[in-house]
Amino acid sequence: MDEYGRVASLYDPLVGRPLRPIHQALAERLVRTSGNVLDLCCGTGLLAKHALEGGLSVTGVDLSPHMLDVARVKRPGARYILADASALPLPDDDFDAAAVSFALHEKPLRTARAILAEARRVVRPGGPILVADYLPPGPGRPWLTGRAIRLVEWLAGRNHHAHFLEYMANGGAAPLLEQAGLSARLTRTFMGGWVGLYATEAIRAD
Repeated sequence: MDEYGRVASLYDPLVGRPLRPIHQALAERLVRTSGNVLDLCCGTGLLAKHALEGGLSVTGVDLSPHMLDVARVKRPGARYILADASALPLPDDDFDAAAVSFALHEKPLRTARAILAEARRVVRPGGPILVADYLPPGPGRPWLTGRAIRLVEWLAGRNHHAHFLEYMANGGAAPLLEQAGLSARLTRTFMGGWVGLYATEAIRAD
């Protein structure tokens, strides 16, 4: 069953504008790779759009056929694959870079770790892996933004909300990246500090 089947056509109008600065920042960093990039859990291709505009070759992967249908219509320049991002049907070292935006928080922790491990596997050694997602609560952040985020995650459904709470309680993306063997650096924040962009390098021991 496609959990995004009912909302795929509404996804862009609902979240496209607030997420645009984050996707633009991701794309700007990806453009530095000057090659082929992998957009994991790509949804409707919001990030793919900016990466394509930067002249990159983009492959998007998502498990929702309805979201991919929207992506293929609205952002036809990318290659889209219907697949599980935690078990990619792609060879090792096949991409110059990868990105995961707003996907880890909605997955069980073991699945989030598996997605990052797969990104590490398919990106060439030394290639960047970028992650944009929510940061756990901290001082000085606007409470209204935090409440709005929690409301949106609650409205997304019981399972989605439960995974979000587990993700936040576990410390967000940073420990997941470390557990996947990735050295991550928080490079920028958005939404008053509630969203972070992590830059990593895929370094594997042979």
